[in-house]
Amino acid sequence: MTTHARNATLALLLLSSVHAADWPQFMGPNQNNSVLDETIAAALPAGGPPLVWEVDVSVGFGGAAIVGDEVFHIDRVDQAADVVFCRDLKTGKTKWSWKYDIPGRISHPGSRGVPTVTADAVYATSGYGHIYCIDRKTHKARWVVNPTERFETEPPRFGYSIHPIIQGDLCFIAPTSPKVGLAALDIKTGKTVWKSEPFGSSHSSPSLVSLLGKKILTMPGDINREKLVLLGVDPNSGKTLFKFSEDMGSGIFNAIPNLAVLSKDTAVYTVGYGRGTRLLKFAEKDGKITVTKTAQPPYGAKFHIPLLIDGKLYMTADGGRRRRGAATGKNQPTASGLVSLSPDGMTHWFTGNKPGFNGGAIINVGGLIVSQDGDTGELRLIKPGKKYHELAKAKVFTKETGKELWAPLAFSNGKLVMRSQNQLICVDLSPER
Repeated sequence: MTTHARNATLALLLLSSVHAADWPQFMGPNQNNSVLDETIAAALPAGGPPLVWEVDVSVGFGGAAIVGDEVFHIDRVDQAADVVFCRDLKTGKTKWSWKYDIPGRISHPGSRGVPTVTADAVYATSGYGHIYCIDRKTHKARWVVNPTERFETEPPRFGYSIHPIIQGDLCFIAPTSPKVGLAALDIKTGKTVWKSEPFGSSHSSPSLVSLLGKKILTMPGDINREKLVLLGVDPNSGKTLFKFSEDMGSGIFNAIPNLAVLSKDTAVYTVGYGRGTRLLKFAEKDGKITVTKTAQPPYGAKFHIPLLIDGKLYMTADGGRRRRGAATGKNQPTASGLVSLSPDGMTHWFTGNKPGFNGGAIINVGGLIVSQDGDTGELRLIKPGKKYHELAKAKVFTKETGKELWAPLAFSNGKLVMRSQNQLICVDLSPER
């Protein structure tokens, strides 16, 4: 059996208990924050959707994964340990947990990543970069890898935000060292299989996309916060397939959202922080892939990729302009609202701060937009279309939410899992309750 065939067979075995309705990894089953074969209620009761359960968590930004009747998430407890939890989807009760002591504090403290769940293992990450492979049956670590030691580097300014990607017998991570950008680990041993060229620093995570009829592992980055970079490599070897870059000059920007694919040869690369969005065209000739920027809308998302619904793009974005703060006198981003764009970059509408979404997460469930406000934690249901159409809004957290509520959402079988800075909750959005 060839290596390729063996990997494909292994991938099928690993995913055998991960079903279509699951949300087994960051950004969902297809890594595009969309599930099209499910429906949700188009209206909410006066008191908001039914609260299925709620649990207290430490501050952080790590979202959940859902597989079958289990919810997986990582919490950073007392700035002293990472704890991977497996909870019952129906009750929120802990089924098992695994702890790794790693004391310390990073800027914007707390958890970062979303676990990736296969049939037999959970892959989770620390803000310090550690990759954990936990056996789902024994609840013990198969291996732990510290990228800062293995690849001789330091965590980025705000810590790592890696969400492991699994393909066949490989686990893809982003060490972002001066010598190594991306790396593939053997899922059985944690040993390094390949390393890619560097691309600078990043607070993003790898994504496996389809472009030009092939699978490509992509990763955003920046060099000295002056040059924007997008690296694309062969997932089987780590060989560079393309490297897009653009001089950004001075000022703040972080390339966090990964590539959002629109078609077989076009994609959206958004930066936020007043730096806008790049519409990219990919072409291949004589085995070489070229990347051309075809448009640059002024709106850009800070944390979450745009959604493609009925031929239009929707994202929580700033307005591309920067205003001067009265209190500080410094330039600040404009309000982060919801924007609707055509794939060619034409703006249809932008909510500004009425309402503002403040960098919160959005997902597409059956053609409706589900959002969590990044400032208040409020849940919104939105109908895409020619104008902003809010179907429903509700407060869903029962305790103080805190600020910077940027954790990704997770949805499965009518259940939505959300996170504030103090709680992890599950609400029921089923159309029939």
